[in-house]
Amino acid sequence: MSTDLILWYAARAAALAAFFVLAASLLTGMAIRTAYLAPVARNRTVVAVHGFLTWFWLPLVGVHVSTLVLDVTSRITPLDLLIPFRVNEGAGSQLAIGLGTVSLLLLVLIAATSALRRLMRPFLWRWIHRLTYPMFGIFLIHAQLAGTDFSQAAISLTAWATLGGLVALALLRAAGGRMSTEPPV
Repeated sequence: MSTDLILWYAARAAALAAFFVLAASLLTGMAIRTAYLAPVARNRTVVAVHGFLTWFWLPLVGVHVSTLVLDVTSRITPLDLLIPFRVNEGAGSQLAIGLGTVSLLLLVLIAATSALRRLMRPFLWRWIHRLTYPMFGIFLIHAQLAGTDFSQAAISLTAWATLGGLVALALLRAAGGRMSTEPPV
């Protein structure tokens, strides 16, 4: 098996794992702050799982991005990780890969501010942290357009069902409000 093929499989596996770990992180994060789900919000295990998942998907994204940069057939350079929509390999790849770069930049912003949360004003941190939702949507579109595994019905349906779960939690939150106190840590 060639090195490029190993890198390609590593990039695919890391991206798929990162996507679903991110989805679980978002679902648990929303659940712990939704008033209708107060028993879940007060469950320290759910809060701990959310915290763990948040830092678990970051290295997976790192593996995905670095293997694509190392894979010469992907034609992605380190500069492409900073400037969206530079890569153009035809057939919509510029949009697909550009959305991946946008979501990566959002991820770096959210991760950096989460690490610095204690040094930030809570209001500012919350607004930056809410960028996680559009970031997930951009990740989903990026995955649908660029991810070869997302052409499989089971994977694609699971991804869109996850989005449906997030929308359902958002509706529950809108109907019942947000938890007024911080959940236990």
